Amino acid sequence: MPWQYVPLLHHLEELYRKPRDPTRFRAYLAKVLNAQGDDVELVPLIAANPMAKEHALAYVQELLALQAEALAQSAMEEAAQQLPAVQAQLKVSLTVLDDARGGWTHRYTTQKGLWGLSERELALAHRYGWVSIPCWTSEKPSPEYIRQQTRLHLYQAAWSYHQAIPKTLREILVYEGQALRFAGAVQWLDDEELAYTRAVLEPHLDSTHYPTLLVALEGDPAAQALGYPPLGLSPKAGLALALAEATTHNSS
Repeated sequence: MPWQYVPLLHHLEELYRKPRDPTRFRAYLAKVLNAQGDDVELVPLIAANPMAKEHALAYVQELLALQAEALAQSAMEEAAQQLPAVQAQLKVSLTVLDDARGGWTHRYTTQKGLWGLSERELALAHRYGWVSIPCWTSEKPSPEYIRQQTRLHLYQAAWSYHQAIPKTLREILVYEGQALRFAGAVQWLDDEELAYTRAVLEPHLDSTHYPTLLVALEGDPAAQALGYPPLGLSPKAGLALALAEATTHNSS
């Protein structure tokens, strides 16, 4: 199997038990970097906020109590039987990203998928060979949440070995929709809102303009957060449309 699950949550629990001072940050660097200190070793911990407050420790402990590592490994093993073969040995790990009370990680700019990477960034990701499964502190952890996050990010990783990086909104909607469908996401917009979203995005389908792409997928809250022009869309409207189109395409 090209996928190997590597438990890392215990590293975060140990880190977040330390006082929020320079000692903790030095401990974080010691965990993330290799022995020489000149390269990253535990890639999934890069985006974790090393100075997160008490809520992050509570979140990690909630995941551990849920046996999230075992759930993610089980979801990984299931997904591996359904995904196309990857000619690489990839390590898979859960990590915790703080979008609730921290400034280390900006969710809108961090959670973008393959489409947000340059060719150089993709090559670097392939060199490290890690697949990070983010658990966001604003999201209530549950077995289904862990399963969906794991399947979503494994699909995206597998895509990166078999397909070109999607560039236009049209291509990105296909990529995101297929990933959401594979993850088992449940549609959250009604038919009227989906039709409205489809009409709004139609003129932008060939766009490669990053602010337009991000707002098209994430909706106007992303525009407000980042100072981008709004499109008049509800939260995650473009992602909902992508899921709807993927579901329709695969059932026809």
